Amino acid sequence: MKTKLIIGLGALALTACGGTKTVYVERTDAPDTTTKVVRTTDAPIATPAPSFSDEELYVLGVHATAGQSVYVDDETLIETGYGICSALDAGASMEEVAVIAVTQAGGDDRILSLFVSVTASAVYNLCPEYLWMMQ
Repeated sequence: MKTKLIIGLGALALTACGGTKTVYVERTDAPDTTTKVVRTTDAPIATPAPSFSDEELYVLGVHATAGQSVYVDDETLIETGYGICSALDAGASMEEVAVIAVTQAGGDDRILSLFVSVTASAVYNLCPEYLWMMQ
């Protein structure tokens, strides 16, 4: 058995070294490997973000910054926001708006926090021409 193995290895060695072959290369470009991708799933497709009105953004801003400590309905929030804009249109300073907020809060930090959120969101969303006053 050992002898057959040695003879077989010798034959393989002689065959491998036995001759020289010349290979002619006719083409050097690579084969086309482009793969077409086909959609096979129902993965969600990006859709545009919903658009909100200035009033909706204002109310969302108040709720996001003031939290849930004091409940005020959206109509009252919108009316108050436009009231702040009207005061600024009439020439009130941001300091005067702040004094009104502090007075209306009556020492209740939750209401004062709500007024701060209402003022900031009103200026940012309802009357952005006064943003410079917030700096």
